[in-house]
Amino acid sequence: VDGYFMIFKSLSTKKIKIKNQIIPYDLESLSKYAELEEISFKQLEDDLEEFCYILENCYAGLDAAKSKGLNIGNEKNAIINQLNNKPVVKISDFAEIIYQRFSPYISDTHFSIDFFNNCKANYRFTTGYRLYFSDLYVIEKDEIFYVYEYVDKSVKTGSIVQYENLTNYLYEYPAKGKNVYRFGFFSDKFESKINIRIDNKVFEIALYSEVTNKEAFSFFIKQYRKAVYIRYNRCIFNNEEEKLKLQDFSNSAEQCKNKDFIILDIRGNYGGADLYSLKFFSDLYFNNKNKSEKFLKNYKGYVREVYSLASVQSSIYSLKKYCDISIPDIEKEINKLIKLEKKLTQKPQKIIETNYESKINFNKPAYKGKIIILTDRGVASSGESVLEQAYLFFNKNQVIQIGTNTAGCGSFGNVLSYHLSNSGLQINCGFTDFTKKVNKSNKFHGEGKGFYPDYWCTVNDLSETMESVLNVTKEDELLEIYSELKK
Repeated sequence: VDGYFMIFKSLSTKKIKIKNQIIPYDLESLSKYAELEEISFKQLEDDLEEFCYILENCYAGLDAAKSKGLNIGNEKNAIINQLNNKPVVKISDFAEIIYQRFSPYISDTHFSIDFFNNCKANYRFTTGYRLYFSDLYVIEKDEIFYVYEYVDKSVKTGSIVQYENLTNYLYEYPAKGKNVYRFGFFSDKFESKINIRIDNKVFEIALYSEVTNKEAFSFFIKQYRKAVYIRYNRCIFNNEEEKLKLQDFSNSAEQCKNKDFIILDIRGNYGGADLYSLKFFSDLYFNNKNKSEKFLKNYKGYVREVYSLASVQSSIYSLKKYCDISIPDIEKEINKLIKLEKKLTQKPQKIIETNYESKINFNKPAYKGKIIILTDRGVASSGESVLEQAYLFFNKNQVIQIGTNTAGCGSFGNVLSYHLSNSGLQINCGFTDFTKKVNKSNKFHGEGKGFYPDYWCTVNDLSETMESVLNVTKEDELLEIYSELKK
């Protein structure tokens, strides 16, 4: 019906009796910890209780961590026993031992511990993977791989390349030609070189990773005769001007509907709110205001949300501080949370709400062109939702991802910050489980790995890759866009 089929969401609720505990969450009070380096053992015990409370009653990934063997009581006792005979403990040591004890069970790129004192280290519980590129290109013929191009001219073109499970390290590289692959090493550890056998001689091949785009807030649209280029590198605003630009993006489908190509450049988009991109894609899919509004009003993918008094209070604070409260859905969410806060104050409990989406199938998009999405490892969280949503509305032949893998922060979101009362350690974790939603397209490869591009490339050969993928001729106006990407 109307170009899509959806059995609308149903809701289940699970309630668990708990004791209310107020965990500090306001960023304004963190300055008092700036010079603090040590706490007493008793203070450590109290902070450890707060940390475990956050895990038990505020974190959406608790069940996933328990499925990997997490026993919070055992880990808490191990930390107490390890530090028991110390009258004072360095805050940095406290953070380190929490990380060492709990990180094996928490596969969540969002989950982190941050410092607001003189300590240097911060801890992310899942390390990100990246592709370490080489300058060795190979070509395949009859299941044998030959040197196609390499910077060391002593390595002759046509030499046979030998490496165990070689195909696992080859990335299609259309910028260089058909059946040409670039050798690379995908790893969560720093890699600078690797030894490869070429014509039975061992060569040390240099490796390097792509630099993440760290441009400040940027949104603009460039119109061409048959294409449109959109730079969209934030889902969050810091001032009124940026807020208006995000609203401009959410309403920009009208400028794209008659174009053959939409080039959506989200490199460096580390997240915020996914409402802007959801409206953009919905408007683009339906090309009908009433149908799009109806869909947006009813749609909610599969999510599990964890509410306790602590998480609700932190969520209200975060929404008011960081989100555009003029958006009806944001205002509605805040009002819901305020009512929930009153309820949980009167009757302490943890509420787990699960929204089910039994079936959704889009089959008649109004937009028939190609959507090219440019990514790098700086794309995270709601930035990755841009990809998730594109694959929701449009088929795989319409959406082409080019660049490198994204950060991989898709499983647990709506991240809230708490800080432990004595040490000031900031604990960041999500109260929403998006696991089934983000995995729906089968394009998300997991925490720390993210969405893999259809075509891997560096910024230096991004334009050449796009030219090859889209079969652009020298007379094509898209060359103007590609030349801009090189700047």
